Amino acid sequence: MKVVVDTNVAISGLLWSGPPNQILKWARQGTLKILACEETTAELSRVIRYKRFTKRLSMLDLTASEVIAYYMNLVSFAPSPQSIPDLIVEDPFDNIFLALASGSGASLIISGDNHLLSLQEYEHIQIVTPGEACEVIQNLFESV
Repeated sequence: MKVVVDTNVAISGLLWSGPPNQILKWARQGTLKILACEETTAELSRVIRYKRFTKRLSMLDLTASEVIAYYMNLVSFAPSPQSIPDLIVEDPFDNIFLALASGSGASLIISGDNHLLSLQEYEHIQIVTPGEACEVIQNLFESV
């Protein structure tokens, strides 16, 4: 199963436990394929360096560069989207996740962002919270 995770889910999964971390574990095990592109990884690289994450990185004895390198090895790279919709006006960068999912055959967009979640779906791709994604994926495992 191919999924797209937004920046806040990726950072939560990389720095804390819980559903976002479970999604990353499934990707590491090869159960899921997390899709990323140049723009989404650049966004992650920028955000993980925010001052508010310094203490957490220090607690984990990790640098931002180490976390980024881990993530880059975890995801599957897709080409940067050529056409990006203009659906989310409040945070235009979020539109890249829609385009990436649509152009790469993703089954889910996993987000904690209300701008994305309020859409519920985009081009028949469900937009769900990390907790909802874990339920969907777990149900798929059980039905196999």
